Amino acid sequence: MKYKWLLFDLDGTLFDYDKGERIAFQKTFNDFGLDYKDEYLSIYDLINKDLWKKFERGEIEVSTLKVERFELLLTQIDHKKNAAEFSKKYQTNLSNCTFLLEGVEELLSELEGSFKMMLITNGLKAVQRPRLKNSSIKNYFSDIVISEEVGSAKPDKKIFDTAFEKMNMPKKSEVLMIGDSLSSDIAGGIHYGLDTCWLNSNKQSANGLKPVFEIINISELKKILLP
Repeated sequence: MKYKWLLFDLDGTLFDYDKGERIAFQKTFNDFGLDYKDEYLSIYDLINKDLWKKFERGEIEVSTLKVERFELLLTQIDHKKNAAEFSKKYQTNLSNCTFLLEGVEELLSELEGSFKMMLITNGLKAVQRPRLKNSSIKNYFSDIVISEEVGSAKPDKKIFDTAFEKMNMPKKSEVLMIGDSLSSDIAGGIHYGLDTCWLNSNKQSANGLKPVFEIINISELKKILLP
């Protein structure tokens, strides 16, 4: 087998982030005694994705992202609550959401023993470490690299350098990067010199990037790695 290491993204690749986000978001409103409307999540998603893109490009610090997304949201929906406190409660609620995408645990169980596996995530340590610790998949991975702890986010080279140090510097040809984000996982992996597998569940355009593999469902990875 060509690959010895599998480098997995976490949210949207293994964890069902959309489900977790929706539940944590609504619970945070309830915790603060605020009326909740589904449209609030749509507004937040646009704000949050824009700020994460800025963070990935190195334009803002993660400390700014954590609070500003809720400052903008609460201002837009005219709710007068402390954004920093709202952010902290949301992170706690999200850290308790360990929902997996369909087929993930079965896949990891079959890959275990044939490959070494590590996680690399653009996320917050207060969310990602508890989520992984409380999940049923924690023991499949040798370690997790979190952008907030590294001070760098995919697609930046620094976060991949950190992952490779933790993997004891394998050959790049022996590592496969697997993720759902074209701009962070796939672009980052390609620019670092890795083979990539794009989980393209929404059947989007690759915008000129050329991942080695492209799948619609994470379970399809078995056909690639365990022929």
